[in-house]
Amino acid sequence: MTDMHEPMTAAERAEERRARNRERARAYRSRRRRGVVWAWIEIEPRALAGLERLALLPPGERGLEAVSEAVARFVQAAAPLAAVGDAIWPEAAE
Repeated sequence: MTDMHEPMTAAERAEERRARNRERARAYRSRRRRGVVWAWIEIEPRALAGLERLALLPPGERGLEAVSEAVARFVQAAAPLAAVGDAIWPEAAE
């Protein structure tokens, strides 16, 4: 089977690189405006199992996008859960 795809020219590669850099810069500016911090983290199998038990991650799913979304949802729930604890045990908050 022969490859029908023609190799990219230097100009095409440069344009592709510029487009990718524009998109990265746009995403960076968007995060800065929203006050979002982008962090690389390691998730151990035990933590993945916890995300599954909390129904934040579909069982057996290990794709980067699904895991990232599950971790983000978990972290987003932290502040409201902490507020519940403060309301239940106000003396512990001081």
